[in-house]
Amino acid sequence: MSKTSRLSIITLTLTHFMFASSTADNASTAHESGWMEKWLSFDPGIFMWTIVTFLIVLIILKWKAWGPLMSALDKREEDIKNALSTADRAKEDAEKASQDYEKLVQKAHAEAQQIISDSKATGESVKNDIESVARENAEEMIRKAKTQIEAESQKAILEIKTSVVDLSIEAAEKILERNLDSEDNRKLVAQTLEGMGQA
Repeated sequence: MSKTSRLSIITLTLTHFMFASSTADNASTAHESGWMEKWLSFDPGIFMWTIVTFLIVLIILKWKAWGPLMSALDKREEDIKNALSTADRAKEDAEKASQDYEKLVQKAHAEAQQIISDSKATGESVKNDIESVARENAEEMIRKAKTQIEAESQKAILEIKTSVVDLSIEAAEKILERNLDSEDNRKLVAQTLEGMGQA
């Protein structure tokens, strides 16, 4: 036990004995006059000892209990402040994380829209290229077909002319019944047919 604790116990004990002796002296008087008068009457000795005892208890409390009580309250206040500041920091971090997440979502959405737009543009470009190549191929095929048809037509016309010339020569030989040179006949018929073609 510390020296101060012993001193406070001794002080309290002495005070108690003083009150006890004072009370014993006044006990006989209190019985005679009644307990109400005892409590209402002013006794300077008891008043003085009450104040002294109160001051001693106050000093002991301030010395032994006030410091630890105040330090505990200060520590509790500091803990509460720290908890509040930690909660504020956590709230700010959560808000920042939420804002960052929102920005990432918006960025991803914008990138997705850009990818869709680029894909549509690429698809349209490929479609146009395919249509252009197909159109060129079709035009080339039509041109070749026209050329081939024209060549076949010219060939057929030439064959028809040749057949007509041969038939004309045979008919003319039979009609004229004379023997002309075959080459002369052919020239004559060819000129006639050319004249017919120009007409």
